Amino acid sequence: MWSWLNRKRDPDPPGVSRETLGRVSCHSGTLLVGDPTSLCDAVRVEGIPPGRVPVVVELIRYPEGGSRVAMVRLHIWDGEPDSRQTLGESGVDSGKVVVVDARTQEECWKEVGPDRVGIACSPKHREVAELIARRFGLRHRQLNFIRSEFLEPITDEREAEITGYLQTFPEYAAFPFMFFRVHTNNTVDRIWAAMEDRVWAEVAIGTRPDENLIAVTSGFGDGHYTVEGLCRGGELLALEVRFIGPDQEPLLEAFPALRH
Repeated sequence: MWSWLNRKRDPDPPGVSRETLGRVSCHSGTLLVGDPTSLCDAVRVEGIPPGRVPVVVELIRYPEGGSRVAMVRLHIWDGEPDSRQTLGESGVDSGKVVVVDARTQEECWKEVGPDRVGIACSPKHREVAELIARRFGLRHRQLNFIRSEFLEPITDEREAEITGYLQTFPEYAAFPFMFFRVHTNNTVDRIWAAMEDRVWAEVAIGTRPDENLIAVTSGFGDGHYTVEGLCRGGELLALEVRFIGPDQEPLLEAFPALRH
């Protein structure tokens, strides 16, 4: 592990590009920018004209093979800004940030989805899945290197039974939810699925295509990020959240593994 973390830095410089991800629809005049798991604390930006707002990212591609989102910007009006103002700060605990219209979030966001899919999720997922499968007569399959999925729906009662069973094992007792949980394919689950092995995604969360959101990975992951307004003559032209800047460059130099 230590040798992996201390791999040598590739001498070639990283490439930086700006790419348009898509457009997020604004119906209510208010956009939310925040962590999808805690949008109650999102930064609310009001006074946005109705329409479809282009979303652009600054993407850093490292010669070691990795890529990270350095910045996300929403272009409201054309033009060059002459000033910046801080609109708020977004706390991130999931490593992701979403931009969504406030009305779309209020009307379409699902805390509980229609499904009951049991997931074993940890580096020990195969061991946990097999343990649960033998005890409760369930079938499972491996989804990826960190997750297995049960094929039978997991009822509320069965979820409680499985959680209680895991708590009889010292290695799982304190935090059973870190080893087994139920996905209902709610909005957060759908965002996670759309972003698997990707650094951004556009997700339709309502019945209409214009009821959508755009999600991006937040640079180095969790932390607090400033939402800034780019203005000209006091008029808001764009919103910007920068995840990676000059302050983070020494960290990338010291730990080349972060560039993979």
